Amino acid sequence: MRRAIIQTLMHRTDREGESGVALVLFSLMLVALVGLVAMSIDVGRLVWARTQMQAAVDGSVLAAAQSMPSTSAAADNANAYFLDNTGFIRSQGTNVQFTLSYPPGNYRVSMRGDADIPTWFARFFGIDHWHVSAEGDAESQVLDISLVLDISGSMCWGSYPPTDRSGGSFGPYVGPGVAANQVRLTAAIGTGTAASINISVNNTAIFNSTSSASNQTNFGYNTTRRYYSYTPGAGRRGLIKIDNEIFLITAVPNATTLTVTRAQNNTFTGTGGVQAAHAANAVLWAQRRDCIHSAPASTGPYDYYDGMIADAQYFTTLFNPTYDKIGLASYSSSGTLRSNLSSNFAAVRASMTAINNPAGGTNSAHGVAVGRQILDGTGKRVNSSRVLVFLTDGRANSYCGATYVASNYNTTSCPSQGGGTDGNSAATTAAFQETIRVSNEAVVVYTIGFGPYVDNAFLKQMADGGVAGVGPCQNNQPNCRYYEAPTLGELQSAFTSIAARSHISLVR
Repeated sequence: MRRAIIQTLMHRTDREGESGVALVLFSLMLVALVGLVAMSIDVGRLVWARTQMQAAVDGSVLAAAQSMPSTSAAADNANAYFLDNTGFIRSQGTNVQFTLSYPPGNYRVSMRGDADIPTWFARFFGIDHWHVSAEGDAESQVLDISLVLDISGSMCWGSYPPTDRSGGSFGPYVGPGVAANQVRLTAAIGTGTAASINISVNNTAIFNSTSSASNQTNFGYNTTRRYYSYTPGAGRRGLIKIDNEIFLITAVPNATTLTVTRAQNNTFTGTGGVQAAHAANAVLWAQRRDCIHSAPASTGPYDYYDGMIADAQYFTTLFNPTYDKIGLASYSSSGTLRSNLSSNFAAVRASMTAINNPAGGTNSAHGVAVGRQILDGTGKRVNSSRVLVFLTDGRANSYCGATYVASNYNTTSCPSQGGGTDGNSAATTAAFQETIRVSNEAVVVYTIGFGPYVDNAFLKQMADGGVAGVGPCQNNQPNCRYYEAPTLGELQSAFTSIAARSHISLVR
């Protein structure tokens, strides 16, 4: 009996001892687990603070570099960006600060950010704060830029198609007319009117002129006959366009009235005419024999071609002539060197104004070649970043020589010019080969497709350096250097974006 009681007490003591050990182990594990969770919260705060600090420093130093060489403007931009992008650090941290420095050259900016992030739980282990820091360098690059503009015939009729055929060839173009002499409706026109009506305008003089000088300036006709007069075999000389309806002028009764026949067919496109309503103040677009450039600095822009010149001139204003240089090439059936690399941007803009009217084919390869010759020619600098900006409104159709030979593209002449249909393989192959050549010389290529008829795939491959299937544009990546600009507003945005992207780079 006594032995049984003793054995029972011994078993009970063993069980109670085991329970006590388990409780101690559980308590220790619970403390460790709580400690790990607590530390993970503080470590998470550290990781987030480090990430935000580095991103803020990178963004701030890039913002600062865009304002160089003005160090005061650089500091203001860096401060604004840093404040906008360090919300967590500034709300949770202490001793938050950043410092800017400007290495020699007036183009480079260095930045360091520092902050202390107090801990919540790690302080129980003797760590009362984390210190986070980040550094970044950016530079606003010294640029040599070659701007290559398409002045082929499609730069006019691609945007303002001819409305008439004359003897089976292209007929006169339709455009808004010289800005100073622009004619507008003074009374609205409704639908459902008679075929022949009188319309009220602000001034009919431009249509009734017998001045050969005025007619040459306004319409490209070096003749004394009235603009609206019909000459057999010369097309419908009195065509005008209001919105999308084509009218034929049949008489000019007085200074503010035109007699017109409505809903004329477009014989160039083969489409029939339809009457439409037109509001007062609508512009009368008048036929022109040629797409003559009208010096947008003084009288435009009023069509795509003039708008391109104006936007290209605006592009030059986005650079600093103290550091940057710009050269100009144009191309149609062959390329033309308009201006060597120069810091005299006003002279470069004057070279654009001096281009007369677009005509000829689209020799993209020779355009790139002349652009490369500009970057390798007079004014070249060994310390510059080299950029070629290539603009076109269509597809390549011309080239130099029967097949691609690099030596055919080493001068501004284009021997044995070849041609063909838009986008033919010989023309596109030559363009890609010349793009590869210029890219191999460490030139960054930007392409702009202007207007509604561009070949996106062609221009993406050019922007990627000419090699098929390789590069961000062809793989739908965000750092693509091709800009599609169907309208003038988008063209200006493209030029602005290219200027911003080419100016700066994050170097650390």
